Amino acid sequence: MQRYRYNCTLRKALLVDIEAARELMVKVGLKEGFTSHNTILISQLLDELLNELEEITSTD
Repeated sequence: MQRYRYNCTLRKALLVDIEAARELMVKVGLKEGFTSHNTILISQLLDELLNELEEITSTD
């Protein structure tokens, strides 16, 4: 039960971070271009967050 609560809380936090990263990526992409260095860095961060979400979701 304790692990479930932890995963549920972590999942919610990850979803917030993922949405913020998506919004930032689009904003930076529109300003600097979707192939700019900053946009790519944010995209890579977003990938890491999504991978972490997938990892905790698959263990539930």
